[in-house]
Order: sequence, then C-alpha cells, then structure tokens
Amino acid sequence: MTTTLVLFSIAIVGVSVLGGLLPLATVLTHTRLQGYLSFSAGAMLGAAFFHMMPEAVRMGSAQTLNWAAFGLLALFFLERFFAFHHHEAPADPTEPCPTHAHEHSPGRGHSAGLVDSAAPGGSASGTKGTSLHWGAAAFGLAAHSLAGGVALASASVIAKGQQPSGVGAAAWGVFLATIIHKPADALTIVSLMLRAGAPRMLAHLVNLGFALMIPLGVGIFLLGMDKMEPDSAASATAAALAFSAGTFLCIALSDLLPELQFHEHDRVFLSLALLAGFALMGLTSMWEPSDAHDHAPHPHTAVPVGAAALERG
Repeated sequence: MTTTLVLFSIAIVGVSVLGGLLPLATVLTHTRLQGYLSFSAGAMLGAAFFHMMPEAVRMGSAQTLNWAAFGLLALFFLERFFAFHHHEAPADPTEPCPTHAHEHSPGRGHSAGLVDSAAPGGSASGTKGTSLHWGAAAFGLAAHSLAGGVALASASVIAKGQQPSGVGAAAWGVFLATIIHKPADALTIVSLMLRAGAPRMLAHLVNLGFALMIPLGVGIFLLGMDKMEPDSAASATAAALAFSAGTFLCIALSDLLPELQFHEHDRVFLSLALLAGFALMGLTSMWEPSDAHDHAPHPHTAVPVGAAALERG
C-alpha cells in the first residue's frame, strides 16, 4: 500500500505541474473552463458522498460525520479570508458569454475571476481595482492541498483494513477526484503570478512546491498515526476522512455556486459535465467487492494503521 500511495502522489504532483503550464500552452475560454470545473466539482461531490463519508461512518460511527461539518467550515473560513479558490480564463471576445442584464445578478459579472477579474466576485473584465496577491492564494491552496493529502492517506488506510490485498474503492475515488481537480488549482497560482509580473521560472517553482503539499500531507498523516495506539488511530483515521470530505464539499460548492445563474446559454452542457463527474464516482464505488464491507472494522476494534502497517502490506 505504501507503494500505491507513492505512485498516487507522483501522479498528482505530475498533473499539478502540467496544470501550471496551461496558461502558456493554450487559451482557456470561460465556458471551457466552467465545463471542466463542473466535471471536477461533480467528481469531488461524488467522492465525498459515495466514498469518504460512508467509509468514515463504517470505521467510526454516525457521529464521525460531525467532522465533515468542521472540515467544510474550516475551508470556508480559509477561503473567505484568503479568497484562493476561484478560477477564471482570460476573456475571449469571440466567446458567447452572458451580456444581458437578465443573465447576471445586478451589479455583478462573472464571479469566479482570478486571471482577469480583480477580485473574487469581480467581472471577467476586471472592474475592481485591487488584485488578489498570489501569496495569499498560494497559502490557501497549500492548506487545502495538505488536507487533500490527508484525505488520500486516510482513505488508503481504511482500504488497507478492508482489503489487505488491494486498493479499495475509497482510495481510488479520492485519488481520481484529486487528480481531476489539481490542474485548476495549478492554473490559478501560475496565472496569478504571471499577471503580477513574477518570472516564469519562479511561478513554476512555486507551483511545484504547491504540488508537493499532497505527498507532504500523506506523510504527516502516516507519521501521526504511527505514534498513536491502534484504537485511537482507527478513530482518528475515520475523523480525518470525514473532515476531508467536508473540505471536498466546500471546494466543489465554491466552484459551482458562483456560476449557477450566469450560464443560461449553456446550462445543459455544464449540468451534464457535473453529472458526468458525479457518475464517475458512483461507478468507482461499485468496484468495492461485495464482501469488503462485511469485514469493515468495528469502531472499537483495533486496526493497525500508519506507515508501519502500510509497509507490512
């Protein structure tokens, strides 16, 4: 299982680094980006509902889901004060974006703008004058990437307890949702730095550091679990997975809700993209063998977790 986690982490780092190259390699229109974000948000919602929260309850109890609320609120306030989790593509004059008053809320343009808007909630043409500093964005993105590493590790530990010989559906679900979403975050930080006049090399080095937050989160979680008693480690693993599910819900909703009323012309396309991501997670939840949950650990049963236990697998 340790080998699997290493491979998962390498893949996520690679995709994140490639996502940082998007501003240099292609032009993403608003609609294309929103289609991708809808698919990504659907995958994160599905991972939370189909994988993370059910597994947290199986390993812990119904009360373990309280941690999902804490995770959602923690990321919400992090986003409120650092305003990091917004994505936007450069304005394309040939793209049919909403221009009529009835397609926008009064006084607002497209709300997801980082690359071309001056601040979250600003229009794609940059109607506000204060730009979000890339340092604040990097801090926020790094924090939620650490949470993503914890999610990946905790899902893999639970899978290890249920399927000693393989990778469980929960681990695959968290991995797929993370790898689908990571390019958008990398696009955000690199685009902000380039707009601020930072050298390209520095932008890509910062993006690399941001990408490495996932394996760092994995390592911190495993080291922490290794220092705990088995019963405490099992409870902490379930709580960590529930907390991470809350962060996934917050990330998905922050991508979806700002654009909810701004796309009357392509609402079908964006809705289908959302459902496609959600359905993907539903399908991965069916990979779990039918007898896997019959052997799910009881909350009072000692389950070896942490780096040492994973290495024995």
